[in-house]
Amino acid sequence: MDKLIGQAEAFERIAVSTENREMYLNAAEMYLKASEDAENAYMKKQLVLKAEAMYNKSQEAPIKIMNMQKKITDKSFKDIGGLEKVKEKIKLAIIEPLKHPEVYKHFGKKVGGGILMYGPPGCGKSLIAEAAAGESEAAFFNVKASDLKSKYVGETEKNIADLFNEAKKHEAAIIFFDEFESLGGERSNMTQSHDKSMVSQLLTEMDGVGNKEKNILLIAATNEPWNVDVALRRSGRFGSSIFIPPPDFEARKNIFILNLDKKPIAENVNIEELALLTNSFSGADIMGICEDAIEIPLKEYFDNGRKRNISMQDFYKVLSNRNSSVTQWYQLAKIHMDDSMLKEIEASATA
Repeated sequence: MDKLIGQAEAFERIAVSTENREMYLNAAEMYLKASEDAENAYMKKQLVLKAEAMYNKSQEAPIKIMNMQKKITDKSFKDIGGLEKVKEKIKLAIIEPLKHPEVYKHFGKKVGGGILMYGPPGCGKSLIAEAAAGESEAAFFNVKASDLKSKYVGETEKNIADLFNEAKKHEAAIIFFDEFESLGGERSNMTQSHDKSMVSQLLTEMDGVGNKEKNILLIAATNEPWNVDVALRRSGRFGSSIFIPPPDFEARKNIFILNLDKKPIAENVNIEELALLTNSFSGADIMGICEDAIEIPLKEYFDNGRKRNISMQDFYKVLSNRNSSVTQWYQLAKIHMDDSMLKEIEASATA
């Protein structure tokens, strides 16, 4: 019992100093477990009362995701090289509705709802969402499933409701759900009842946003669109989708420039050639190529004590045994995706 009380008190100290809801709930759980081993009725009652107090405190504490809210992010489309067609789609679907809601309402189009961004991993979906928020001067909520999910019954649903209530306090807001497949997955594939109720709560909140005069736009990013619940992809929810392809030529040049900025590179390093050699590579792939190329002269220095700049030959060496990480994603997409999404992918490949 003493050990459980010690754990409960430790959770309580963290909860008080951080106002962390999960820590209050952990403290409540430990106090309740300790009460089961209480030596007498008085001690049992005191521990139960302590558990109740911790639970009540948890209901007053802010959820973790509210600390992630940014009034205005400093990111913009200037931070993203290339991908002009993607930017144009996002401008029409996200930025203009939030900046000029009266124009959209004049033409009978609702402001709000959701956009599903999908595509291979490592292609900048998170950066694009944040840049869209910066361009539209909207409050930006960057949310992962782990920020919302809780092991306690009903807590996940409450976190979702609190998130939407916080967003409604702003004149314009973007809620960005990263790794959306782990939050809005197919309910038919879910084994836990609380996972299904989590999706149901999300549907309820989305429908509520669509029925109110609030400029709230939802963006979801996923590498696995085929695992997103069909009900979430209906009109008025995440009915619109935008394929985020691997970076195009201009974007690849920009990624190389950013990753090699202030690095000691030789005069023979040709950024345009590197961009040509990495067609269909993801942004994360290119970052990895730069890191590995830098390590070659770095290792040589520790081996022989001689310094030299990063050369084009270092990049050739890295690229000689490097393949794009998105190849497997395209193979999965052909198996799992519906025709409309496959056509969008094919169109981007020929653009």
